[in-house]
Amino acid sequence: MKSGAADKVKLTQEDRAAVKEAARAAGPAEILVLWHFMTDHKEQFTKADWGFTCSQLGRRSEKLLRNVAKNFSWED
Repeated sequence: MKSGAADKVKLTQEDRAAVKEAARAAGPAEILVLWHFMTDHKEQFTKADWGFTCSQLGRRSEKLLRNVAKNFSWED
């Protein structure tokens, strides 16, 4: 069964704020789990919400990798 627009998750402003805060605080293992979850459930998100969530996770991933490259540590 192909999912339609009614089956899509629509994030509210509160949801977006929660995603942003969670991504900002996530550690390396949590980021990997979140990426895996998002990839498995991509069809359930609207294009805009998918893009927003991936953007937040991508920013955090980039910051974590930058920390490792500069400080040899995952810590912020």
